[in-house]
Amino acid sequence: MQSFDRFRSQLNEARVDTTATAAITELFPALAFNNNFRPSNIEDFKKFLYKMGDLKKNAKKTFVTDGDRVAGVAIIDKLGTLPENLVKTKFENAIGITRYIEDLHGTKPIKNVFWGYRKKPAGVPPKHAGDIFLMFRNKEIIGVSLKAGTSSSKEPLLNSYVQTQYKALGKESEIKKLEDELWTAVYSKIPGVRDVAKKGDYMSKKNQIRELYLEYFLENQQQADELYNIMLKVCRKQMCAVVNSLSLKEFKQWLLDHFNLEKKGEKVPLVLVKAVGMKAEQKGDNLAVILPLIT
Repeated sequence: MQSFDRFRSQLNEARVDTTATAAITELFPALAFNNNFRPSNIEDFKKFLYKMGDLKKNAKKTFVTDGDRVAGVAIIDKLGTLPENLVKTKFENAIGITRYIEDLHGTKPIKNVFWGYRKKPAGVPPKHAGDIFLMFRNKEIIGVSLKAGTSSSKEPLLNSYVQTQYKALGKESEIKKLEDELWTAVYSKIPGVRDVAKKGDYMSKKNQIRELYLEYFLENQQQADELYNIMLKVCRKQMCAVVNSLSLKEFKQWLLDHFNLEKKGEKVPLVLVKAVGMKAEQKGDNLAVILPLIT
C-alpha cells in the first residue's frame, strides 16, 4: 500500500491539476486567436504552445497582469505531467472553442481575447463569471463562461461549496448547526479523532482531522467512503433547509447574483459556450429566461 505521505502528495498534485486542465480550454484558445494560430489537431496545438516560451509575445493581448502570464507559463510546463486521456479531451475542447471564437470573429471582428484567470480586464466587474473575455474592435466586450462535457450533460452554473453559499445567502449563523450535525454524524466516527480535535473546533485548519481522514481512507476505504456519503447527505439536507427558508425575493436574487447566468442586458454580457469534442456552440440559458416569471 502506498504511504500516506505519497498519497497526500498525489492529492495535492490533483488539486493543482484541476486548475491546469481548466486552463487548457480557457487560456489556450485565447493564445491561439491572439497569435493568429488555427489549430487543426492536438499535436500541432502543443507544438505551438511549447514554441511560445515565456509568453511575453503579445502578453498584453492575453493577460491582465504579469502574474497571470507567469501562471500560464507554469501550466504549459505542466502539460507533460497530466493524464494523457484528460489532456486529449481538453485539447479537443480547446480546438472547438478556438473555432467558436474564429466563427464569431467572422461576423463581428474581435480585437483580442483576455484570459480571466485572477484579474478581469478594465471595464469588467471583478466578480464577473467569464472565463475569457472577447474584446471587439468596436470596443464592446463580452464574457464567455466555458463548459465542457457530452452532448447531453448538464454543467454546473454555481460554485457549490456549501460554506460559500451559506455566506452568499447571508446565513452564516446556520454554519455552526451544520458543523455540529456533521461532527455527530461523520467526523466523530473517524478513529482517533478525539486525540486531535473536539466538536467545537474540529473545522479549524490547525488540527489534523483532514490528515486523519486520509489515513482512515487508506486503511479502510469502504468505511471511509460510507462516512463521505453521509457527509454529502447531511450537507444537502441542511442546504435545502436554508434555501427553503428564503423569501421568493431573496431566492431570485440569489439565483441572479451567484449563478453564472447569461446577462445580456449587463454592461459586460455573459454568454455560455459548451464544448463537446472539437465543436463548441453558444447555449441558450433557460434559467435566465424563466427567472423573471418565477412566482
